[in-house]
Amino acid sequence: MAGMFRRRVTTVIGGVILGLSISAMHYTGMVAYRIEGVIFWDKTYLVASVLLAMVLSTVALFFGAQNGKYATGKMTGSFALAIIGLHFTGMAAFHVTPTCLTGHSNPDEFRLLAMVIAGTAAMIVMGGLFTYFIENRTRMENIVELRQARDEARDASRAKSEFMSVLSHELRTPLTIINGYASFLTNLKGHTMAKLKPNEPISKVHFDELGDQTERYGGRIKSAGDHLLTIINELLDYTSIELNSVKLNRTSFAAGDLLAELAEQFQGLAKEKQAMLEIEYDEFDVFADRGRCKQILINLLGNALKFSSASSIRMRAKRVGDTCRLEVEDNGCGMPAEDLQRIFQAFIQAETASKSADGGTGLGLAISKKLAAAHEGDIRVESTVGIGTKFTVVLPLCASEIAAEEALVAA
Repeated sequence: MAGMFRRRVTTVIGGVILGLSISAMHYTGMVAYRIEGVIFWDKTYLVASVLLAMVLSTVALFFGAQNGKYATGKMTGSFALAIIGLHFTGMAAFHVTPTCLTGHSNPDEFRLLAMVIAGTAAMIVMGGLFTYFIENRTRMENIVELRQARDEARDASRAKSEFMSVLSHELRTPLTIINGYASFLTNLKGHTMAKLKPNEPISKVHFDELGDQTERYGGRIKSAGDHLLTIINELLDYTSIELNSVKLNRTSFAAGDLLAELAEQFQGLAKEKQAMLEIEYDEFDVFADRGRCKQILINLLGNALKFSSASSIRMRAKRVGDTCRLEVEDNGCGMPAEDLQRIFQAFIQAETASKSADGGTGLGLAISKKLAAAHEGDIRVESTVGIGTKFTVVLPLCASEIAAEEALVAA
């Protein structure tokens, strides 16, 4: 039992059973001792010997459960001390007063003694078989756990390899754009001068054309740089979250204002995707980290616009009891049930970047899940293929009364 469960309680129980077993073996042998005299037992030494056997047997099992260099030697020494301590303490409890009787024997007593010895031997054999089956079962369970760990490590390695492939593509694209347009800007003056006719002066028209081209190229460089910065920020966020270094700056803010700000920010992308973006909200305040809540909704809303092929996307903010519910729902392609748990794992995408022109690092939902957990909340997802998907962010800090109470306590 102790070898099977590897817990302190089972180790103590195993030590008690083992101590009682060797005590039974010892005192069964003492009962077999024949002498012409009256035998007296000191109960103090008797109880002390049994307790000593149980305590040292338990210590031996504790040492046996460890994986240290000298664990086996410590276990053997403790078990030897248990047997030796039991023996000599038990012998100290044994006193004989001689008598003048000779030739005294009791056949019934010998018969009882034989039955006790046979029963003890049977218990030892059954205990050995039981231990064998337990150890075998434990060994098989360990093999299964090792196989599962191996498969999980293999899947994690494969996911990270795919992530590195996607990441290299995601980084290469904006860097190529930045380098290309930076090269254009470097040679823009020379190209403009080369287009002039001999002895043609540079006029205001040329400066305007040059300024327009510079502004257009600079805008594309800025867009690519923003994309690159987003990827780097996601990597840094995920790393800091994995190291448990998330710091929340909790403030009180209106949920409706946050949704309105996001709707205005994503209105341009929604028009490009030919999707209608709507918001619904109750009038209440949220006491949380506004920047982190905005980051969660940006990830959810960005995924809905990029990957769902939806014609309608709706954001909601509702107060349900003592919780805040932030929802992003679309009527797009949906996701199969087997993908609903995988999408929150790092480096995993329900649709890989190679199948979508928008790409992605596969870290957005993993980061959002951990940020919600940092608020002592959660993210839930419901999706049906061909009907749509709904993400729900549940935050327990959602009432202005909470902010007022904390402000009152601080004051």
